[in-house]
Amino acid sequence: MTQKDIFELLRETKILSLLIENPYEGFIFVDKDGIIRIINETLAHYLNVPKNQLIGQHFDKFKIDSELHRIIETKKPDLLNIFLAMGKNGVASRHPVFSEGEFIGVYGRYFSIDGRDLKENTFGEEYINLLEGLQVSNIAQAMLELNAYRHEFFEGNKTRFGVEKIIGSSPYIKELKEKIVIVGDSPSSILLSGESGTGKELFAQAIHFHSNRSNYPFVRVNCAAIPENLLESELFGYVEGAFTGALKRGKMGKFELANKGIIFLDEIGDMPLTMQAKLLRVLQEKEIERLGSEKVIPIDVRVISASNKDLHAMAMQGTFRADLYYRLNVINFHIPSLSDRKEDIPELVDYFIKDLNAKLNRNIKEISPEAMQRLISYDWPGNVRELINVLETSMNFCSSDVLTVKDLPYYFHANHLDTMEENLHTTMEHVKKSEVIAALEISGGKRKTAASILNISKSTLYRLMKKYDLLDEI
Repeated sequence: MTQKDIFELLRETKILSLLIENPYEGFIFVDKDGIIRIINETLAHYLNVPKNQLIGQHFDKFKIDSELHRIIETKKPDLLNIFLAMGKNGVASRHPVFSEGEFIGVYGRYFSIDGRDLKENTFGEEYINLLEGLQVSNIAQAMLELNAYRHEFFEGNKTRFGVEKIIGSSPYIKELKEKIVIVGDSPSSILLSGESGTGKELFAQAIHFHSNRSNYPFVRVNCAAIPENLLESELFGYVEGAFTGALKRGKMGKFELANKGIIFLDEIGDMPLTMQAKLLRVLQEKEIERLGSEKVIPIDVRVISASNKDLHAMAMQGTFRADLYYRLNVINFHIPSLSDRKEDIPELVDYFIKDLNAKLNRNIKEISPEAMQRLISYDWPGNVRELINVLETSMNFCSSDVLTVKDLPYYFHANHLDTMEENLHTTMEHVKKSEVIAALEISGGKRKTAASILNISKSTLYRLMKKYDLLDEI
């Protein structure tokens, strides 16, 4: 088929011309070699490149849409996905074009995500009549549905910071920051382990920022917060009529929203076993089925999961699927508790005071040395989240521009700390070296599990290991 034949095919009716040159939808047609043959004024304006400079050029030259390569190669459509062009977000549908069985190119349609509702747009009368006459209002329906998800797209794709937002200069934190940058572009799944309140989501967002998926969504799912009977529909979506109360036109699931990007499965240890099996299949097959549908939807999503539970121990006990655990735990980052990186506390305090000053409309300039020492001496069972809470509470009561001991909660005052230190000393003397070694052997060297066996905190176990010279042996 000649280029003339192609043009005649695309231009043979006024209807096609009107559809191509509408002001609210970008259109492009590239031939099988990737050369731009047709592009409308809307898309040219969106790209901020004159239309006559685009025609006849390869689409790569202007970084229009890298996904067109995949459509040319696979000859399979790609419907309603996020795209990024010239630094602007939008939603695209891309279709292979065949004539008499011969592949001749790809056309793409692009909707700008610009904060406007379809109903607020003023379509030309001729265009709207055309849509109604052709009974192709599905275009409008698709745009309305996309508007419903627009907030989630923006919220999910807002990771605009990297490892510089991870506060701390302790050796382990420095190492974590370096590793995050190294594995950023890897497709491998990542498991973030650590106690509650250590900031696992912050690390997940940093991974997204430093990855080759940073221009695509970051979608967070709290597996512990979603009722079991709703979790499948939240993750994989549903079609109209799938269950009583289902929305008309159905709903996209979190995996679809995260396509091309990263999905963050927080508190994965709380996911029911039945859902674990379905999640494993999705990770293996790289495809989903909406609830109530048999249509298979291919997805390209990198998974980051997080848990404050010992998933390895749960897998051994049968309370978490072992095959799913190994699928998720390709790369493991353990986020240390605050008590294990106390040298970072001054840096964290300085950062959070500045941040809270803006939130509370205060002007706290510093913290007294005595107050800082009290914070460093504390065990921090609630980790960084507790530190933020303590600082916010204290700053609300501070009557000067210096945070002092008297502003801190009561349990940081001298008499209370003395009691705490006395109890800690008694506990440490009570627990013998042989008991510590035995607990560590039973737990396979996992400090959190060993601490639980001894009925002590993880930080106390660390002090005991240091006291008995066990840090290098385990």
